[in-house]
Amino acid sequence: MVSHLFYYQLAFCVLVWLFVMLHVTWSKPGLPTPPVPAQPKRKRSTKPKPFAGLTHKPHCALCEQAAEARTPAPPLRPLPCPQRTDAPGPWTPRCTFVPTPSVPIAAGWG
Repeated sequence: MVSHLFYYQLAFCVLVWLFVMLHVTWSKPGLPTPPVPAQPKRKRSTKPKPFAGLTHKPHCALCEQAAEARTPAPPLRPLPCPQRTDAPGPWTPRCTFVPTPSVPIAAGWG
């Protein structure tokens, strides 16, 4: 039977070999990293672009008058619903501590 110490030493040697190989393969001082080409930032115009849906103009004066006359008033909000009187009482969410009164037990060991 082989000692446990042998397996520990073998695992230690494998880990050391792995770290040495990773260090050798990842650190190549002779190869410079390729430079990243610097791209100039795009110059954006400060003037806002008009939205295509808002710049529509009517074809004739008659259509323009019809468009101005068609703006309806916004609808009124509905009345709020009345409170229900037959609704059950307030409920307690799960995992909420609700203390209960202690009730002495008359029968038993006392």
